[in-house]
Amino acid sequence: MKRALIALLLLAACRGDSVTLLPSSDLPADVYGSPAPSPSPETLPRRGTVYLVRAARLHPVQRPLPGTARTVGEAMLLALLGAQQDPRIRSAIPSDTRLNDLEVEGPVATVDLSAAFERAGSRRSLALRIAQVVYTLTEEPTGILGVRFAIDGLPRAVIGGVELTVLDRPVNRSDYSQFEPRR
Repeated sequence: MKRALIALLLLAACRGDSVTLLPSSDLPADVYGSPAPSPSPETLPRRGTVYLVRAARLHPVQRPLPGTARTVGEAMLLALLGAQQDPRIRSAIPSDTRLNDLEVEGPVATVDLSAAFERAGSRRSLALRIAQVVYTLTEEPTGILGVRFAIDGLPRAVIGGVELTVLDRPVNRSDYSQFEPRR
């Protein structure tokens, strides 16, 4: 900033024009003011609902959310993937599955998981894994309505719908209604 001011003064002196210095309070803040404040990190709730499996159906469970996550959606997924097992409530997701990335664009999230997520299983077991992620991510307060999947950075179609067919679009809770929690 000082160099620019000195250069301006020297340039004005060479041209013979006078230079008027304005106090910084008179300068437009959006052009000359201090840099815009960086956005504050999203305030994360302490607990969230993740969906595990009980009697072959989704079962909502309250879990503490890790404070190290960048967003509520990421915190929810980390809580789901790190959920401790219980003899009556378990996860269909292989325990060594890792979250590579989560991108949210509007109401659609793209979840990038490690290859362990696709480890062998029946069509129903694979669909149940996907349902766990979809129900967890579309839980309040994420604002997410649909989910796309990627495995190690490569987009993947998923199994879903009542007939467990291949779906190559963002999926939502209605695609996994057969696993809906009992009321």
